[in-house]
Amino acid sequence: MLVRSAWICLLILAVASLAEETASPSLKQSQNTFIQWVLSLLPQRPGASDTENATLATLTSSSLPTAEPGASSSTTTTSTQAPSSSTTTTRRATTPAPPTLNPPRKCSDCVCGIANIQKRIVGGQETEVHQYPWVAMLLYGGRFYCAATLLNDQFLLTASHCVYGFRRERISVRLLEHDRKMSHTQKIDRKVSEVITHPKYNARNYDNDIAIIKLDEPVEFNELLHPVCMPTPGRSFKGETGIVTGWGALKVGGPTSDTLQEVQVPILSQDECRKSRYGNKITDNMLCGGYDEGGKDSCQGDSGGPLHIVANGTREHQIAGVVSWGEGCAKAGYPGVYARVNRYGTWIKNLTKQACLCQQETKKIK
Repeated sequence: MLVRSAWICLLILAVASLAEETASPSLKQSQNTFIQWVLSLLPQRPGASDTENATLATLTSSSLPTAEPGASSSTTTTSTQAPSSSTTTTRRATTPAPPTLNPPRKCSDCVCGIANIQKRIVGGQETEVHQYPWVAMLLYGGRFYCAATLLNDQFLLTASHCVYGFRRERISVRLLEHDRKMSHTQKIDRKVSEVITHPKYNARNYDNDIAIIKLDEPVEFNELLHPVCMPTPGRSFKGETGIVTGWGALKVGGPTSDTLQEVQVPILSQDECRKSRYGNKITDNMLCGGYDEGGKDSCQGDSGGPLHIVANGTREHQIAGVVSWGEGCAKAGYPGVYARVNRYGTWIKNLTKQACLCQQETKKIK
């Protein structure tokens, strides 16, 4: 099983010892292959600081939490605490709502989810430049490792496994990037002021693999830059076409892409996904997309990025899923697995109250 990230080795090391006791032989082999691939991307750091070494040692030796009651019928949900050496924040349900800005910022009039072209990854193709302006690149120590999605002018959505155990001050966000090897003046870089992992994120099975990133300062929306739309609550998206975007690998074990890629996959029902080779590993908080025969999928490095759907009869792109995990990439019988975003609407709304929102086109017309 591969999480869809290029720099997740810190988390892998943290859970490796326990995973060896519980994982099947095929799962162990997949994890070991993934670890080797990730380590091959890391720059040599013979002069690493004592602080970094101490952080790695703490992550490696940390133990996983015990199960909590109230888990779904198909899995055990646990609540994890961030390592003491990490600056990642885990907010719990008792956390007070964010304060109301006083005085409130003046929010500009804008529309979410409209791609920057009027036409309509593995097995995919390169996107148009800034076609999906809400897709953000996450950098760790200045190097690309995950993706995220802009929800409003101050917050982004990503996968918990992209930020859990990582040092917040080393994470940065880049917007309006397309080709990683080309320098341009349009890109927007921001530091991260806060990272909020879901309080019930389970590092064993990637249940609730969703997190919120707060920028150190808001971005300004314009004709080029605008956020994605939130998904329709309660909708299963079964049978709809999902659009996955990212800079991840174009094949298993391959290098990450220089340019933003997109691929279309059919979204499966929960029953259909559980009939795949994953079985009961699929919880109600997950969403699956892919073909029985494989061939098209997200891959390593796509973690945290969006799976979109376009609302019927509109141009509105909604974020239905967050790239989470999968067995290999584009492998027959193993669709890509995503965090199901519309299961977290209230949680996201409560944590992003102080941000400027853009209207949905369909609601603005009405």
